[in-house]
Amino acid sequence: MRYANTKPDSPPDQPHYVAGPQYSVECVTSLEELPRLRQDWNRLSRTAGLPNVFMTYDWFQTWNQRRAQEHRKGVRRPHVLVLKRDEAVAGVVPLIYRASPRFGFQVRRLESLASPADYNDLVMGDDPAGQIEAIVDFLAATKNHWDLIDLQSLREIGDIRTRLESALSRANLPYRVVPQEHCSYLPIEANWPELIRKLSQSERREGMGLRTLRNKQHRLERMRAEGLRVRIIENPQDEPALLEELIAIEKQEYIGQEMMGRFVGRFRGEFQCLFDTLGPQGWLFVALMELRSRPIAWLMGFRCGRKLWYYQGAYDHSFSRLSPGTMLFLAVLDYGFSHGYQEYDFLTGDEPYKKVWSVDCHKTFRLQIWSKPWIKQTYLAWGTVYRWFGSRK
Repeated sequence: MRYANTKPDSPPDQPHYVAGPQYSVECVTSLEELPRLRQDWNRLSRTAGLPNVFMTYDWFQTWNQRRAQEHRKGVRRPHVLVLKRDEAVAGVVPLIYRASPRFGFQVRRLESLASPADYNDLVMGDDPAGQIEAIVDFLAATKNHWDLIDLQSLREIGDIRTRLESALSRANLPYRVVPQEHCSYLPIEANWPELIRKLSQSERREGMGLRTLRNKQHRLERMRAEGLRVRIIENPQDEPALLEELIAIEKQEYIGQEMMGRFVGRFRGEFQCLFDTLGPQGWLFVALMELRSRPIAWLMGFRCGRKLWYYQGAYDHSFSRLSPGTMLFLAVLDYGFSHGYQEYDFLTGDEPYKKVWSVDCHKTFRLQIWSKPWIKQTYLAWGTVYRWFGSRK
């Protein structure tokens, strides 16, 4: 492979381009350059074998702007690797470059964007083997320009992990793999009564009886005469007041608590951007429970390929007798079944109800790569010392 600094006015420590036999890898490092990637980036995210809303251009732009505003010291900039084959964009690896002092040294990191994303992936086309080789070759060719690469919440999809480890070993880049979150999921194979009948047969799901849920459903049916309804909103961007209604319910749920509990309200601007950008692309949906046109509960999620992902929800506790969270979940299951979705993913979190409803889980892992063996040894040694002192407090 050959390395070239394609920008004459760029700093000497900034790698930009590596060409290989199949792919060239370009490194985009300025905010001004990112918009030109939007169409190809979103195309790859949408057409991937397992689409991932957290890997879209619009998700990256929204949360990168937020984190850039919060950044206080050191150097921080985008470091987006763009794979091209025959001049066409074939893959994207969205990273952030940060350089800051640590343990008395300047540590140069390439890392996943810090955002409320449950899954991170390499945004690749139909040749993951060749693209992983090209990415690792780029990292090896430019290893004098970074010290540590920290990729979090990578999904264990197919043989991606095995291919990454094989390529890193071949390139003599020291690394380690750390298992991370497990994300519970439920296959959508029928409407909710049939699904519950199957799940209730398991002894570990005591208390999730079909009769109990039917009684709750009948209570909701009786309240329809009083103006109760549940809507699945496929285009939330078309309802201008919807976001403020969600925030109002969230505020009611966490009344008397710190703002930290109000996730959507705390990131109002970011969610407005996501409604405006991801909504028209068909990624978002909102399940809303209303009583006489007054919203009382909601569930927000994503439509990723043939899967529904649960992301956030809230309800007015004065209506807890209606079990709004459960009823919204069942409504989304029926929506998913009638629209051909195959799975409901609860994403991260160890809440007990997820264990009750799920049948299995998806795995994620953290991949750390060091440019030199001694840097890895130093990093791990300092980590051991830090944990030891922490345990002594």
